[in-house]
Amino acid sequence: MKNDSYLKNVRDQYEDYPYPARDPENEKGLIYSSPASSLDCLNFYCFSGKQDFTQNFRVLIPGGGTGDCTTYLAEQLKGTNAEIVYLDMTKASMDIAKERAKIRGLNNITWIHDSILNIPNLNLGKFDYISCTGVLHHLKDPQAGLNALKSVLKESGSMFIMLYGRYGRTGVYQMQDMLRRVNSGFDSIQDKIDNTKTILHGLPKSSWFTFNMASFANDLSTDIGIYDLLLHTQDQSYSVPELYDYIEASDLKVNKLYYTDHAIGDMVYQPETYIQDPKLLKKIKTYPFREQAAICEILIGQLAKQSCFISFHENKPLPDIDDVDLIPSHSVITSKGLNALSVSFSSNEPSIKLNEMIVIKRTPHIASIFKLIDGERTTKELINEVIKVTKTSASFDQVFAEFKELFNLMLKISAMYLRDKSVPKYASLPELESRMFELHGKEHCLSVREKLFK
Repeated sequence: MKNDSYLKNVRDQYEDYPYPARDPENEKGLIYSSPASSLDCLNFYCFSGKQDFTQNFRVLIPGGGTGDCTTYLAEQLKGTNAEIVYLDMTKASMDIAKERAKIRGLNNITWIHDSILNIPNLNLGKFDYISCTGVLHHLKDPQAGLNALKSVLKESGSMFIMLYGRYGRTGVYQMQDMLRRVNSGFDSIQDKIDNTKTILHGLPKSSWFTFNMASFANDLSTDIGIYDLLLHTQDQSYSVPELYDYIEASDLKVNKLYYTDHAIGDMVYQPETYIQDPKLLKKIKTYPFREQAAICEILIGQLAKQSCFISFHENKPLPDIDDVDLIPSHSVITSKGLNALSVSFSSNEPSIKLNEMIVIKRTPHIASIFKLIDGERTTKELINEVIKVTKTSASFDQVFAEFKELFNLMLKISAMYLRDKSVPKYASLPELESRMFELHGKEHCLSVREKLFK
């Protein structure tokens, strides 16, 4: 690393405890990243559904850590001339990410050991897409970090960032403060982690963190996660208004708040999810969206992250659901669960339960619409096929209205997207899995996955 831009204690932490905790051998069980790293999602929110990722698409993943986003994007772009550029300040993290890529047989990644703040000096060129999650809030000057990323973003490009959420981390900063006091006489990191475990095992029920522990179960399951969550020496969190102020201070625009860690998806930012009184709801819905989202964030209380797509432009156009020449598809992340969903849609129940919190009212053609979405038919072809298969007397517009109602709800939970006809169909998770089967044998891959998800 040519530039000592990071605080030394932060860099040393990730050298000793690369985050998140990943065993490269588990890659054979197909670990994938969040919906925000799936090509169908990126295309919808960043490129109006028109981006052909096979044509010289360039991605930068600054602060790539142990490689979740890097390996997942590189896997989806395997066999194209797209370029993934990984950058991280810690060699230990990069070594793990490299080994994961090797196990996947990925050779479309450029590896750079350096600081985000040094990006403007690296002659990397411009990027179509930048994904920076869990990084900027660890900088001494987060604004300088965002400005560095902005310097290499194409005018037409987009960025996805994740910062810590202020209210969802209630109890975390009190714990950090308390543990600094507890550990003041200890030099060994492992001793500090062991002390933290002791505290956690005897944490009073009245502690603020006790109310929130379940939200951080993954981090609390490993020493690496405990260190990153409760013993970190440099992080800050943001409310929704603070997030907007932060982005706009770099002359960038928030195009889409995108929260992926809750069952109701985008509905976390919709006041009608929480407020039933018609008069009050009508008034709140007149507020700017950022103000509505700020209200919702406090109401739900559990948003531990602020995630969003941003760009240089105020209003990036989304694919138009009324354009019947676009192609609807089930999302990549739901492709493994389609069979179970199809059973729910095909039942005779008056409503369809997507999860514990979301139920769809059954309409006459909803099951056929869901079943016939194949990622190849345009909306027009889909509706005509539904009419043909069901032999319905309903008009095109009536079936189309059902489709739009379904699509708008499924989009909110990252389960369905639209793309232009010129864009090749995306690989599903089962198709990505089959690549690993070819490399390492299906039986071995399935045994690894069984151990991972038992």
